Amino acid sequence: MFAQNTELDAGRDVLTQLLNRKFLPVVLTKEVQYARQSASVFSIVSVDIDHFKKVNDQYGHEGGDMVLQQAATVLGNNIRGGDYLFRLGGEEFLLVLVDTSSQGAASVAEKLRAQIEREVFHLPQNQHCSITISAGIATFDGHPDYQRILRQSDEALYRAKAAGRNRVVIA
Repeated sequence: MFAQNTELDAGRDVLTQLLNRKFLPVVLTKEVQYARQSASVFSIVSVDIDHFKKVNDQYGHEGGDMVLQQAATVLGNNIRGGDYLFRLGGEEFLLVLVDTSSQGAASVAEKLRAQIEREVFHLPQNQHCSITISAGIATFDGHPDYQRILRQSDEALYRAKAAGRNRVVIA
């Protein structure tokens, strides 16, 4: 039992308790296989907290950690139970939205962007801050290599950041 718990914990981010990169290949391989067999789609949303370095610089790493934990909670509370949420590291998150078209993913991502923007993030010593996120969306197009959809969502995320941040861009 201890070995099983240790293995499960190894696939979770210590700070946020979200899935980490370890499970990403397993989840995406499964989703690609399912989508190809059932002629369905899924979408990936790459999410990045805008100007996160400023949070760490202004409030310290404890404040940054609190923001990451709260952002993870907001993201997790606003997606469906069958979807997947990963923390890729730093201020980067990734959502796998099963059975979701690009329009559906854009709707989810915009809802998440607006929710994060409205949220009051609690920091040490009764301080508060606001943050925004940028998101890039890619939808499965039948290609068997899941790295392709990851690259597409990453490129869309970079376009969102280059266009001024606090926005959602579809690949």
